[in-house]
Amino acid sequence: MEEQKAPSALGVVHYHHMDALRGAFMMVGVFVHTATLGDDPIFDGIAYSSSLFRMEGFFLISGFLSAMLVGKYGSGRTIRRRFAAVGTPLLITLVLLNPPALWLIYNFHNDPDISLLDYVRGNTIPSPAGELSWYLHLWFLISLLVYALCAPAAVSLLSRLTSASPYQWATANRIRCMTTITLFVLVTTIVIRGGHRAVVEPVVGTGTHAVLLKHTLDFLPYFLLGVLLYLDRQRLLPSFQRPAPIFLAVTGLALLASKQEWVGALSVGTGLVMTETIFTIPLLATIFAASARLVSRPRPAWRYLADASYTVYLFHFLWIYIFATVLSLDPSLSTPYMLLITVLTFCVTLAIHHFIILRSKFLRMVLNGKFPSKDRRDARGSTAPDPVTAGNAGVDLEQTQPIFRSGKVAVPDVERTQHLNWTS
Repeated sequence: MEEQKAPSALGVVHYHHMDALRGAFMMVGVFVHTATLGDDPIFDGIAYSSSLFRMEGFFLISGFLSAMLVGKYGSGRTIRRRFAAVGTPLLITLVLLNPPALWLIYNFHNDPDISLLDYVRGNTIPSPAGELSWYLHLWFLISLLVYALCAPAAVSLLSRLTSASPYQWATANRIRCMTTITLFVLVTTIVIRGGHRAVVEPVVGTGTHAVLLKHTLDFLPYFLLGVLLYLDRQRLLPSFQRPAPIFLAVTGLALLASKQEWVGALSVGTGLVMTETIFTIPLLATIFAASARLVSRPRPAWRYLADASYTVYLFHFLWIYIFATVLSLDPSLSTPYMLLITVLTFCVTLAIHHFIILRSKFLRMVLNGKFPSKDRRDARGSTAPDPVTAGNAGVDLEQTQPIFRSGKVAVPDVERTQHLNWTS
């Protein structure tokens, strides 16, 4: 096994690049959801490009964090912390922000306009146009709650995997590591999607609830990969977050062949899923490598944006359609108008975060999931509030606790790790 690189001055291993990535992934969501206003080749291209890596990377980081929390706090406490940090902002946003957002979306894409009260009462036309699922962009928070319940079992099972001799052989060098990672994601994707299609889909049927369940199952392989990367972070993580230009080019050509329908078997069904999956792995590896190089130490601007990104994400769908309505736009709008709405949405949501939420402990708690915890200690040993949040990947110097393997307690980790709070 390769030795871990020497820790920094207090034995602290920081993952600042994951903090920055989480914020960037969430910020890109503003562009993706602005694309729902109409058909625009540039914004549609952004949305498609995002679908190849953004949520996959987000859930990978979330799995990494979840494994860290299970090791530090145990199963029960981890689940309680995650449900408080994620569930509270989810509930508040579902109740207060989503209904008016859905009403504005309905009126923007359908004619005639109706009042908010009529919309809430269900006095709408059959099969209305627009993104009108009750959870809108918050589906990923619901998925995170499901993953939180699965995290202890995932840590237990994958801990056994990392100690197995075949796994040790399969991850002995970079090529084997990337092959193992790719096969791990491919196999779990095929098994989960196949099981969903054969067993779950006939039972749950169709509708928004079925789409929510499908999203949760579709991204589970990346959450599990994040757990695996944390459990084998001394070997697997360094191998993963390195540039993979050849792998990326080859899989990119396969994806191009799939999208252009040059190879029929790769353009539909399982072939399309596999082609996109094998492209996503080296793409994520390259993105993580670039971010690790660019954000190797704390940077105030990245920290602020990462902290603000959760507020932006919660509020942005509502403000996108507020601006579209105020400007009297329609679904035929062009790129400049979409870009204008994107910029305005960033300005307003960042202002809400800076001037309103940051100035209120209550709002930070219910909208950013920042619940105080008596057990956090800073680097000097003094007690301080614990920023384990749904929207902030803040610095936390608590020691990583032993991971349980095969019923035995592993030797305590000498590294002290930075919390990637909440991620996703």
